[in-house]
Amino acid sequence: MKKTIFSFFFCFAMATMSFAAGNANVLITVKLKNGDVVTGKATMPKINVVSPYGNLAIPVEKISNIKFGILSDHTKDGAVLPDLNKLQTVANDNEAKTIYERVLAYGTPVLSTIITFTQNPFYKIADRDNYTIEQLIDELYKKADLSSGQSINDALTFDASNYIEGAVAFSDITIQAEYGNLTFKREKIESLDLSPIEEASVNADGNYKLKANYHISGNDNNKGWINTGVKVKTGDKFSIIASGKIVLKSLSGGTYNPDGYLSGVKDGAYTDDMTTKYGSLVYKIGEYGDIKQAGSKFDSEANNEGNIYISIYETVYDKSNTGSYTVKVTKK
Repeated sequence: MKKTIFSFFFCFAMATMSFAAGNANVLITVKLKNGDVVTGKATMPKINVVSPYGNLAIPVEKISNIKFGILSDHTKDGAVLPDLNKLQTVANDNEAKTIYERVLAYGTPVLSTIITFTQNPFYKIADRDNYTIEQLIDELYKKADLSSGQSINDALTFDASNYIEGAVAFSDITIQAEYGNLTFKREKIESLDLSPIEEASVNADGNYKLKANYHISGNDNNKGWINTGVKVKTGDKFSIIASGKIVLKSLSGGTYNPDGYLSGVKDGAYTDDMTTKYGSLVYKIGEYGDIKQAGSKFDSEANNEGNIYISIYETVYDKSNTGSYTVKVTKK
């Protein structure tokens, strides 16, 4: 993986992520710190990253993951920094203890401030054995349930292979989940997985539109698959209902419906005894799951965990195909 990593310990608030104008519909999988995972849809704007190296404007559809570190609170810097200066030089253990406990009481949100303080070229390790700034950092790392020295920054992955660390200006997020709108507070979230939703692929009634000139399983780099956002676990029951007609120029211009060949020229590659029929509606559980035929009406039980993806089965992609399928995916 290529990595573009920026260190943000040199200046306070030097890296922040803010939201700019321009919205995109995305499917978001929220992983909470308590282990819960919820998937839903949301409208998010473009994201700007301000770094010591300049401003980065990253379209939200390019972002695949945001992992949250420790939420920093620099509003306490005015009180913390003078105490750190004293803690660095004071010789009396009792006085050092008082300062140490006062800073510790602010909790993990001041950890980035303390780490930045130790990055200063004029910083010197205290001669005392107790109540040192180094001990303060170790104790705050333990409070944050992190290994000493582990990055405390938020991390963002974009364009599949680029990675940047910083501070994300992010508070709450509301997603449209299967059973209604859910709002999650930033401090409760461990990470977000994001994937763009084509606006044209989602109808007003919540059904999905599979376009024969795009949503073909043989399209490059899995682009032909729609992530429905319906997440299932092993044993969950779900249904898929589909309708519509398409013409596949890649299969001699024959007409197909979600169950396969319907009329017109039947391509020589098509046989009625195919396990997965060309032109049929197919699904998979998880991005790398096995492809299975769903057809026009399908009820099943999940044999693994993940989001349900749907597409039109054909190994050759031809953008001159026409028509579409309307698909409804429901978890029971």
